[in-house]
Amino acid sequence: MTPHESATALLEPAALPAGDITRYSEIFDTCADTTLEGTPYMTPVAFARAIAPASAEHAPGGPSLYASFFGVADSEARGVLSKAEFVRFQAMLRQNGAAALLPFRVIAHDHADSVDAHALAALAKADDAATNYLKDRPQASYAEFAQLMDSTHADRIRHAFSGADPQGSGCMPATSLHAVVSEFASLDPSGLISQRLPLLARSEGGAAVGYPLFLALVSLLSDPAKIRRATEEVVQAQGLKSATHPDAVELSQAAFAAATSLLSPLEVDVLFTLAVGHDSAPVATLAGINAVLDACHKSLSPTAAPSLHDVPVIKPARSVLREAAFQAYNFAIGAVAGGIGAAVVYPIDLVKTRMQNQRSAVVGEMLYKNSIDCFRKVVRNEGILGLYRGLGPQLVGVAPEKAIKLTVNDFMRSRLTSKDTGKIAFISEVIAGGTAGACQVIFTNPLEIVKIRLQIQGEILKEAVGATAPIVRRSALTIVKELGLLGLYKGASACLLRDIPFSAIYFSCYSHIKKDIFHEGERRLGMLDLLLAGALAGMPAAYLATPADVIKTRLQVVAKKGETVYTGLFDAARKIYKEEGFKAFFKGGPARVLRSSPQFGTTLMFYELIHRMVPFPGDEHGSPADRIRQQSRELSSQATLFHAEHALRILHNANYKFGSFSQQTAKPQSTSQ
Repeated sequence: MTPHESATALLEPAALPAGDITRYSEIFDTCADTTLEGTPYMTPVAFARAIAPASAEHAPGGPSLYASFFGVADSEARGVLSKAEFVRFQAMLRQNGAAALLPFRVIAHDHADSVDAHALAALAKADDAATNYLKDRPQASYAEFAQLMDSTHADRIRHAFSGADPQGSGCMPATSLHAVVSEFASLDPSGLISQRLPLLARSEGGAAVGYPLFLALVSLLSDPAKIRRATEEVVQAQGLKSATHPDAVELSQAAFAAATSLLSPLEVDVLFTLAVGHDSAPVATLAGINAVLDACHKSLSPTAAPSLHDVPVIKPARSVLREAAFQAYNFAIGAVAGGIGAAVVYPIDLVKTRMQNQRSAVVGEMLYKNSIDCFRKVVRNEGILGLYRGLGPQLVGVAPEKAIKLTVNDFMRSRLTSKDTGKIAFISEVIAGGTAGACQVIFTNPLEIVKIRLQIQGEILKEAVGATAPIVRRSALTIVKELGLLGLYKGASACLLRDIPFSAIYFSCYSHIKKDIFHEGERRLGMLDLLLAGALAGMPAAYLATPADVIKTRLQVVAKKGETVYTGLFDAARKIYKEEGFKAFFKGGPARVLRSSPQFGTTLMFYELIHRMVPFPGDEHGSPADRIRQQSRELSSQATLFHAEHALRILHNANYKFGSFSQQTAKPQSTSQ
């Protein structure tokens, strides 16, 4: 193959994998803004929105500058872009030399394999040797163009630093670092990397950054894929591919630098400073390095193509037996977590039940003024153990109750999640939670009715003091025998009315609080994050379901002499409203919130933590190797945005007028219809 043939072959983009073609097709379908004979096409404006990174919003000229590359993609010069042309353009950007290939295509009109030497001389005008080489030549090949652009890029970095160091001290002010680095790498102004850049100045011992450190920083951030490849090398070299707690894996800076040749020792030092959040960090976690990569992803995320940023983790399908084992595993963890949560808040639950059973319409029935008064009187009259009356059957019953709720919710969410995007619609989240609430009633109702009757025994025994016929304390087994199978489901309609909306509200809120407030997906949530997310989600869910809980309690408690007897759901609602008013439906509401909020916070925290500590055997989707493979898919897509941005900077540095060159020798190229 001749040098000319070799250079020409470099200009042809390689075929894309089927998955990438699908993703780029989806971006095209999202952004296409015109049709011809029923077929969607892109105008230059839509094309710019589809390829411009989010960082372009903060740059002079904004995303519209990326329309300069429209002529490169518009191979048929129709003024509009087809889906095939858009996908081919993305394939070109995926090439390693795309940062040079793109400006070459802008200058080389009609998709020629050579470029006008005068136009190339304008791009390399700072290099005297390049100018001398090109002055007597009419054309330059792509290979020559790419080599000179690489040299020009290095010159730009040196000149940028010199411009920020007018005193010639070899150091630049820390206050100028962000602006100068932004010329060579995408930085989100409010992102993690921007926030931690000042740490590099402190690592230099003052308020300035030295030239070597500046070069290391620019080299590191100019190609995020290099960080990913280096991390993958270190993970493999240290045998960490199947670590149980991947994000908690600690990597030594010295060992990291020794295990990879992709990053220089100073680049590794910069990476660890950004990953840990303080200078001179000898150790960093894999989670910290992932956070740096995630910040790179975010700054390169396209303005109009969210599917590139939210890449779902693709998990292999399980066999029927393995799926059954996985659900049993979830059930067991839910049972343990539910038992812990129930024990923590049981005293609050007892106070809530006694407050709800208090009949204000009956003279002499007002035993408690409020929840605090109730708590004090239970301790005074029945002792500390009185706060745990009925805990035994509660723990026996809460295991299947919470386990089935958590397992069904997870199962429904997995079935309702889109396999293409990895996302779940809000209405699907509500349906998943509601279904979990309905299924738990099978266990909840018998548990609740036995628990409630045990909890109010203290009141009955206190009132029976001095009576001619003493009342004997009954055990849980005695109550079950008295009720019978049908009696155990008394008030089930009210239980459904309470548990379905509670779970629908709770699980939807929990998911969105983790994602929107605690930024799940951008970082690993800690114990406090999970506890607060679960507790906050429990507040609206618990309070809004209180009316149904009041009705359920009244139906399941044995009415004492002189108290109103309720025959059903609607009868209870009508009589409560008539005798006690609307406020009666929210009796015990604060106590219910105080109970449900910490209970579900504790339960969900332990549920997720146990999943992390005891992963399902064979499930390795959370391993460092899988995390890096997922980032590899993301970075391969984000690299196209980096190449486009880099190419735009090359043209901007040469005073390229978008749409034509400032030099008269260069033929203008239209990018409009």
